[in-house]
Amino acid sequence: MGRVAQVRRDSLADAMLLATIGLWALNFTVSKYILEHGLRPLAYSGVRYSAAALVFVGITFPWERSLGIARADFALIGGAIVLLLANQVSFVYALDLTTATTVALLFGTLPILTALISRALGVERRLGNRFWIAALLSFGGVALVTAGSGHSLSADVGGDVLAVLGAATWGAYSVAIAPLMSRYSPFRLSAVMLVIVSVPLLLLGSNQLAHEDFEWGALVWIGFVCSPCSGRSCSRT
Repeated sequence: MGRVAQVRRDSLADAMLLATIGLWALNFTVSKYILEHGLRPLAYSGVRYSAAALVFVGITFPWERSLGIARADFALIGGAIVLLLANQVSFVYALDLTTATTVALLFGTLPILTALISRALGVERRLGNRFWIAALLSFGGVALVTAGSGHSLSADVGGDVLAVLGAATWGAYSVAIAPLMSRYSPFRLSAVMLVIVSVPLLLLGSNQLAHEDFEWGALVWIGFVCSPCSGRSCSRT
């Protein structure tokens, strides 16, 4: 029975990973469509994060009755917030400048970058030969994508660089919040991060928001409704 239970748990984990990949793929495509037919980059990030914050607070506070974070964890939270803000700005401008396919491909370096950051900080003690082979292949792919900028795959070198920066900051964010995951629920962490990060995003995007007419087509509105929970802020948990 123990083996059957383990297989079921593994199958559930695999299904959740596939669902996460599907949400990520949807996020790249939906966000790119909205940027081309609706909101401008910072306006989109600010409104999307604010909407996601309301959703997570609405779920988490009635359930846990608190969004409190211990004072001892403020430094980690602060560092994670800076990384998440940098991630969102680089991600949305990468999508604005280049193609969704390119950004998604470059975000494929995320596991490698996360492992390298984790190793540099001493979280990961040893990385075997297979990892370094995979790292070389991954970054070789990045070089090929970047070299193709201006052709059918990529549209802008700056967008490529921002996409890699987005992957790197997301990897660093994942490492930064790992200790917090053992002390707080994913819902509480997501609610706190989303609420705090949405404030500077709204401030940064206030000028763009002031010039929006919100006269979008139906697909933009549908995509915008779906985008808060197809995004990486939600799929991370």
